[in-house]
Amino acid sequence: MILADAGRSIHRTLILGAIALLVVVLGLAAGLAYAVAEHEAEELFDARLATSARVLDVLTAPGLETAGARQPMVITLPSLTGLGPGNEENALGHYYETKIAFQVFNAAGELLLRSESAPVAPFAPLARGFSLQQFEDMSWRVFALKSAGNWIQVAERIDIREELCTTFALTSITPFIAGIPLLLLLLSLLIRYGLAPLSDLARRIEGREPASLAPVSMRRTPAEIVPVVTALNGLFKRVHDALARERRFTAAAAHELRTPLAALKLHAENAWRATSASERQTSLARMDAAMRKTQRLAVQMLAFSRASAPADSEFRDVSLRTVVEDLIEESQPQMTARGTRLAMTCVPDDAAFEVRGDRDKLSSLVGNLLENAIRYGPRQGMIRVALASTTDAVTLAIEDEGPGIEPALRERVFESYFRVPGNAEEGTGLGLAIVKEIAVQHGASVDIDNASGGRGTRITVRFSPVGASSRALHERGRGEPATASRS
Repeated sequence: MILADAGRSIHRTLILGAIALLVVVLGLAAGLAYAVAEHEAEELFDARLATSARVLDVLTAPGLETAGARQPMVITLPSLTGLGPGNEENALGHYYETKIAFQVFNAAGELLLRSESAPVAPFAPLARGFSLQQFEDMSWRVFALKSAGNWIQVAERIDIREELCTTFALTSITPFIAGIPLLLLLLSLLIRYGLAPLSDLARRIEGREPASLAPVSMRRTPAEIVPVVTALNGLFKRVHDALARERRFTAAAAHELRTPLAALKLHAENAWRATSASERQTSLARMDAAMRKTQRLAVQMLAFSRASAPADSEFRDVSLRTVVEDLIEESQPQMTARGTRLAMTCVPDDAAFEVRGDRDKLSSLVGNLLENAIRYGPRQGMIRVALASTTDAVTLAIEDEGPGIEPALRERVFESYFRVPGNAEEGTGLGLAIVKEIAVQHGASVDIDNASGGRGTRITVRFSPVGASSRALHERGRGEPATASRS
């Protein structure tokens, strides 16, 4: 039995899992974007330093001819006061603009020109390219350019550059961070929409009447839920079939047992009212016969009910030869009492005649065929049992020397409780119905013909050999058994 346990919510699990994945994935993406943006900003600022140096070289070259080392020119840059976040640009410039300090030296290392923010001493050794320098407890990024015998050095403070780089990088990852709540909200709505069929299925099952076994139908059935709905509908059908079998069994029992029970009651009353020992013995003998008939009917009815039910175990390879030999041995007392002889042939002689099926049900099939042959065959008669195996089929044939069955009645004898008119032997009308039911469940066919000698009945059951359609036989045996025709 499956116990319902209120476990973890699928919706909550998916949301928490999505949050964890988003934190990891977007965190890595944001970190990578931050590093890339910061690197690109550094490259951009270095490029601007180099550009500033070249522009400065072009603009200051004429004035440097009159500049002297003792009186270097000093240039004052406009103030950037008033610029900042929220006020990125005005008439003075742009917030992302930084103060650039510069110096110009001649080949002898004498200062010719500098900005007001630059010191008199060189920022860095007179060597081409970029370098990091420490000056007055401040770090500077310096670019040195040599042009026409002069050295031009352009520098900017690292702290200001890093502040701008950080601002630029944070701006680039802000959409990632700002989009997470919206993404989670949309993801939650999407998951809720995707799981809605589960809730719909639960409501439909909860709202059903206890006796309702109708198939479950849904407006929208996702592919993932189709197996669940299919299995559930299959369960409802099996329960419906089981209840139908029980109702048929109950109705048949009430109908079929009414007559023998009435006879038992009558014989018991006759024995009670008997005025002599002979009358009492006669009534008791008749009551015993009625009791045996009732007992046999009850046994056959239970056997028919079990034969109609799905198999209790998995279909397996069964030696039909072993089943037949066991049933023949069990039937020996009954055959001896009637003087019946039996001949058995097997082709090939050393074959096991394996079929795929349920051993108990196959035993019931063979047992009913043998019992019918013994019961309806003449005393001192002959029963022939033949087993044959080919690549296409495993065949069991049992024939007797009885009165036979008219061709018009050969289909009707498979109906439950049908008895051939005029037959002197009493029966329940369930033996061949049980045979048909079990044969159909095993994918076998049942045929009735005249016996080989021209008198009697030959019943042939053809099974598929092991390996042929075994999956189909398994499904039929475990799931929805086919049923023989009913009267």
